[in-house]
Amino acid sequence: MSDIFEEVSDDVRTDRYQKVWKKYGSWFIGAAGAVIVLTAAYQGWKAYETAKNEAEAVRFVAAMQQVAAGNPGPAVTAFEAIQKSSTPGYATLARLQKAAALFKAGDRRESVATYDEISADTKLDRTMRDYAALLAAEALVDTTDMATMERRLTPLLGNDNPWRYSARELLALAALKRADLDRARKEFAVLTDDPNTPQGVRARAAEVLAAIGGGA
Repeated sequence: MSDIFEEVSDDVRTDRYQKVWKKYGSWFIGAAGAVIVLTAAYQGWKAYETAKNEAEAVRFVAAMQQVAAGNPGPAVTAFEAIQKSSTPGYATLARLQKAAALFKAGDRRESVATYDEISADTKLDRTMRDYAALLAAEALVDTTDMATMERRLTPLLGNDNPWRYSARELLALAALKRADLDRARKEFAVLTDDPNTPQGVRARAAEVLAAIGGGA
């Protein structure tokens, strides 16, 4: 009889942690998407200012609008065309947006492969490459194992990496999704204890710790 109660208790705990994951995991995904858009807007404007090529800006914005309208398939095609024929700045952004559109279209494998290609492209700035690596890990969080998440995210946790807080937050969320509460608490605690953690990240980490019984 005790075994039955233990199974029920485990199911209840798992359901609770999955609900917490759905709340905060979806925020992370949405936030990463917002960063892509903001990065695209900023880098796109810089490329426009440098190249003075209004046509490229129009094409890029049109492709972004396809994504916003829920048409990731045509957007993938549009970003591929931009990647092949545009200035380096727009081409890199088009690759990132193509990967995001592939994910929205349900092609996770190609999305991750595209992010990995960007991450491995030594011609690109290290920050952009690491950003692609972060997004690749994010795309895999629902389907891969924790060891793979660790392998992908650990290189981004260095003290000099601008994505270290996002990488640790994703690692913590991955542990939470798998109901590895000890690991989740450990990673979230690192975020709450670090005075340099961005305010929004620290606040979310503290809230999740409170929700899973690890807060102060």
